[in-house]
Amino acid sequence: MGLRDNLLFMVIGHLVCIGLVALPVLLFYLIGRPYKRGFFCDDESLRHPYHDSTVTSSVLYAYGFTLPIFTIILVETITSRSDVTGILPQFDKPFLTYKVPNLVQSIYHNIWPFLMGAAVQQMVTDIAKYTIGRLRPHFIAVCNPKNLEELCKVPYKYVEVYECESKYSEGHLKEVRLSFPSGHSSFSMFCMLWIVLYLQKRLTCPCVNVQAVKLLLQSGFFYITWYTSMSRISDYKHHWSDVLSGMLIGAAICFAVFYKVAPIANRDLYRMARTSDQGNGNLPMPTENIPVTYRSCEAGVSA
Repeated sequence: MGLRDNLLFMVIGHLVCIGLVALPVLLFYLIGRPYKRGFFCDDESLRHPYHDSTVTSSVLYAYGFTLPIFTIILVETITSRSDVTGILPQFDKPFLTYKVPNLVQSIYHNIWPFLMGAAVQQMVTDIAKYTIGRLRPHFIAVCNPKNLEELCKVPYKYVEVYECESKYSEGHLKEVRLSFPSGHSSFSMFCMLWIVLYLQKRLTCPCVNVQAVKLLLQSGFFYITWYTSMSRISDYKHHWSDVLSGMLIGAAICFAVFYKVAPIANRDLYRMARTSDQGNGNLPMPTENIPVTYRSCEAGVSA
């Protein structure tokens, strides 16, 4: 069996792709310098006080990665005994000489597109942040421009040359120029929308109880991203347009990656898997006329 027919080759390829996309994000964080934008003296939107974040970055990344991965593992484990659980053609590969359980392969093939999409989302957001350099609503409070009264003697003047006399760290002075778009809103929207779409595609049982639980979970995940996004406005971390743009970026990348990359969204691949396994007697040939019984539902429920 060649290397291309081994799961190890696929895993290495996925890790390399994710790493290449994530590398610019790391470089932006370590050595990136945002565009130094000026300000209008009469711009009241930049004169808000500085507040700590209601949803800190550590909390954001903790729930952003933990909730989707935990949900995928839990749902795949619960549905692993269902009749509708098929294995994609590319799933059926060994890892070196070991036969990897179908459940593990299914979990992996649902997680790696999520991680890839998260890296793409972060890179797109950071490119915009560092290129535009929009000032945050608390810019004046953090920067405390030197001789501000002298600089703003002329009404409506646009100040391009100024020096910050700040008590805050260099990290704060860098962050104060990264308002557009909102990274919290973009990342939170991507992660929570991914779970919503995943649950919609994975929990297809028509029984009322499952659908009710699915709707409850989807609503809860949406509330999380909505609260996170709104907190960025109330904390004076972003302008409302920054938050809206961040949410749109996160949603757009989530839809693109989920429906074009994630195997679960491609029903044709599942049909191909069932067709290819028919000769082995593992799965029946799928047709529109064959009813599928869901074990996760009440007895006698079919679709």
